[in-house]
Amino acid sequence: QALRQLLFLISGTTLNYLLLRKNMCSWSRGIQLRYNLSQLEQWLRAEGLQHSGAQEMLEPLVQAAQLLQVKKVTLEDARALCSLCTVLSPQQVVKILRAYSPAVGLEERISPSFIGIVELQDQHRGGPSQLLVDTSHLFPVHLPFTASPLHLDELCIPDTLDLSFL
Repeated sequence: QALRQLLFLISGTTLNYLLLRKNMCSWSRGIQLRYNLSQLEQWLRAEGLQHSGAQEMLEPLVQAAQLLQVKKVTLEDARALCSLCTVLSPQQVVKILRAYSPAVGLEERISPSFIGIVELQDQHRGGPSQLLVDTSHLFPVHLPFTASPLHLDELCIPDTLDLSFL
C-alpha cells in the first residue's frame, strides 16, 4: 500500500512536469521515460508486486511516454493515439500534443488539423476532465482484521500490570 502511494506520487508529479514544461515533450524524453518505467515495472515483477495495484499507478505515465513516441501525422495515427490513451484525460493528451517539440531534421511539427482531429475523437470518449494530477490524494489504508481465537473471558491479566479497571 505504501509502494502504491509512492508510485502514485512519482507518476503524478512526473506527469504534471511533463504537462507544464514544454521542453519535456519530445521523442527522446519519451524514450527516456519509457526506459525508466520499464525498469520500475521489471523491479515490481521481480519482487512479486505486479498485482499489488502499484503498477496501475504508473499507467498514465506509460501512456504519456507512448504518446510522445508514436507517429503523429495521419487520421489513422489520430485514431490509434486516441485508443492508446485511455487513462489520460482528453485535455492532457491535447496539452502534450501542443507542447510537443519535434526532433530537428527528423520530424515535422504536429499540424493543428491533427490536434483538431484528436480533440474531436476525445470529445466522444469523455472521461475525466482535469489537466493536472492531484498529487495530494491519499489512498485509504486497509489493515486486515483477523479475529482472535481467544475470548476476553479467557484472558488472565496479571495484577502487577495494575489494570484492574479492565
